[in-house]
Amino acid sequence: MTEAERADAALHWRELALAVLTAASAAAATDAGAATDDQLGPGRAVIVLEDVDSDGVAVHVSFHPELQDLGDGEIAGTPAQIAALELLDALGADETE
Repeated sequence: MTEAERADAALHWRELALAVLTAASAAAATDAGAATDDQLGPGRAVIVLEDVDSDGVAVHVSFHPELQDLGDGEIAGTPAQIAALELLDALGADETE
């Protein structure tokens, strides 16, 4: 396995581990009867900030349950998920200024 293949594999397994841990945490804390057809139920948004290189930061985000695309640029999610999206937008705006 080349160095590039090892780096790609490590990135893949890191992302998979983050997704599994987020789903397990949400499943353990979710009340099975809380969600209805009109509600998404309890939600999670996990944001992981990871150092990259000497001065870079990688951002990983996972949502449970998954966000719903309503079309026309509209997204449906739980209050925690929408707050996370607003935080990410603010972080992105700071970077472009």
